[in-house]
Amino acid sequence: MILTFPYYDPTGAHNEVFARQLPTLQSAFAAICISAVPPTATENCGFVHYLEEQGCSISHNAPNSAFGVHAREALRLSLAHASEQTPIFFGFLDRILFALDTDWRDVFLRDLRTYAAAPFVAFARSAVAWDTHPAHYREIEQMMSRLLELLCGRFLDLSPAAMILSAATADVLLNQSTTASYAVWAEWVLLALKNRIPLTTPAVDWLAWEHPYWENVLPDVLKQARDASFVETQKRIQWNATVMSLLAEERFSDLCEAVV
Repeated sequence: MILTFPYYDPTGAHNEVFARQLPTLQSAFAAICISAVPPTATENCGFVHYLEEQGCSISHNAPNSAFGVHAREALRLSLAHASEQTPIFFGFLDRILFALDTDWRDVFLRDLRTYAAAPFVAFARSAVAWDTHPAHYREIEQMMSRLLELLCGRFLDLSPAAMILSAATADVLLNQSTTASYAVWAEWVLLALKNRIPLTTPAVDWLAWEHPYWENVLPDVLKQARDASFVETQKRIQWNATVMSLLAEERFSDLCEAVV
């Protein structure tokens, strides 16, 4: 299996844990393909160079490029290292390192092996994982899931934070994906439905909320603060509004027929 992710960490907040967990990642994955997001490559250049020295494959995205471009570049780079039989794990570094550096490590690595042969796995948050998040995260994000259910009868997490893709699936997504925003991973789920790619959606506990770990704050304290913040709620609404717009695009107007 190949690991790939958009790499945004200009301040080096993940450097210490990343260096500590790199041997585990190198033993679990045949290749580590990194789509470096500006300004990571310039402001955290020393660590990026260290990763290259350790054998990671790194692609440097152009200044001011969009997140959707960074996500597609991660797929492109991973496909360059994959054979037809090689699965690709697409995730986000903060969640990957959180899982590896906590009690979720063994079950996380086990699930990668369990679902490696599936054409498209979109890992969903279990009830246990959702309970660790601020309440408004779940309420707002599941509005999008309910809207998708109205459109095509499938209740799916449209913000999957971890996916396993076959090389064939990654190639389809790379050729059809056009979304520029953070809604790109919702677009990938919709493209899977549109192209009748079998979609596996296991609910996992290791997608628990990672922010308390990185901010070194008690989970309940940070959770209460986020739930009380209008700015945080507004941010979630704005992010998910892009997904709502995506659902209204003409190219997805036949989702109902594709799913039936």
